[in-house]
Amino acid sequence: LGRFKDYIGTPKPNGYQSLHTTVMGTDGIPFEVQIRTRDMHEVSEYGVAAHWKYKQNGQGAGAEGKYEWVRRLLENQEGADAEEFIHSLKIDMFADEVFVFTPNGDVQNLPAGATPIDFAYAIHSAVGNRMVGAKVNGRIVTFDHPLKSGDIVEILTSKGAKGPSRDWIKIAKSNEARSKIRQWFKKERRDENIVNGRAAFEAELKHCGLTMKDLLGPDRLPGLLKKVTYPTLDDMYAAIGYGGFTAQKAVSRMQGELQRIAKQQAEKQALETLENAPKAEESRSSSPKQVKSEQGIIVEGLDNCLVKFSKCCTPVPGDEIVGFITRGYGVSVHRSDCPNASPERRADPALSGRWIKVSWGSDTNESYPTTLEVVAKDRLNLLLDVSAALSTTKTFVSGIQCRSTDDGFAIARMEIRVRDGEQMHTIINKLNQISGVLQVTRPSG
Repeated sequence: LGRFKDYIGTPKPNGYQSLHTTVMGTDGIPFEVQIRTRDMHEVSEYGVAAHWKYKQNGQGAGAEGKYEWVRRLLENQEGADAEEFIHSLKIDMFADEVFVFTPNGDVQNLPAGATPIDFAYAIHSAVGNRMVGAKVNGRIVTFDHPLKSGDIVEILTSKGAKGPSRDWIKIAKSNEARSKIRQWFKKERRDENIVNGRAAFEAELKHCGLTMKDLLGPDRLPGLLKKVTYPTLDDMYAAIGYGGFTAQKAVSRMQGELQRIAKQQAEKQALETLENAPKAEESRSSSPKQVKSEQGIIVEGLDNCLVKFSKCCTPVPGDEIVGFITRGYGVSVHRSDCPNASPERRADPALSGRWIKVSWGSDTNESYPTTLEVVAKDRLNLLLDVSAALSTTKTFVSGIQCRSTDDGFAIARMEIRVRDGEQMHTIINKLNQISGVLQVTRPSG
């Protein structure tokens, strides 16, 4: 094949030096010959740092130029988060390598498990972006085909190629390939990235019980964008769309600021309510007024009020409920049979004016969190039967805690989400049908 690679005159960024040439064997299989001095071999086998320290008797200095590869490594991490950076260190620096050939006999060294995608982007970004197929040892292979040392790889390209797929980022093993793919999406598909990023962000907001209207106020948006370090929402959406940021991280960073704003508004509203309590009571007695609901709850006499469901009794639509004006957290909704909302507590003069009438609206949420407690005789497969009962009723389960007692009983506490009281009764009836179950209750207080 008659060509040399001179890494002595032009060392690699990590200090590696050697002469390379590729020759063709008797069976037509190419192999590489490497020629280097003993000192160069020590660098290749044991690393530049170990060799440098050995030569300087442990006191080496003045060889900073040999560490240019560190700067280049950091530059390759642009746009990647901390987890991606650590992943790339494991893959690009500490894993074994494979050596594969181009059809012309040139050698490419790639991380172990590398695919044709990694090979294409190692040659050039344009080759990877235009790739439409790949051959290994003359046979067409899939994009996720793992390459082995000695493979001859040919990349098939087309000027009409649509560019990389988002799945390629998951398939690629080298950080160089993933970085180049993200850069392509960042540059070429901004409009598409914004659409996909916004959809992912709004879905994560909904999962956390938030909506876009919680973000878009002029007094909120600048502070929230500062939390995610993006100048505009579109910039954040684009980053989520091309994979440089995640919707989960965006919402997580914003939640603290949203809670601070909500607390301020709730404190202000609670103070106003306490000051106007007699007027509000008079208004309710003369002409009760129902305003728009928040999370399916109508609070009489108050509008746009922060509402939260008490964790002590976890009410769901259909339960009789009562509201309590908290200091700093809006109106807390309790079941009427909750010990914390007992008639004695509601008659307490110290809390006068803070109990308020609430009711369920017509636009309730899709589901509400609540708790069930099951007491049963302990036996084999009890938890399995409980799980099956929840599954047959299509109940979303957030968590289950189960413990055994010394007298042979088992107590299971389940955090679930239900649509309304009717679904709750169906679940309770199903659990009561399980062999050995003695009692199913909704804890409160």
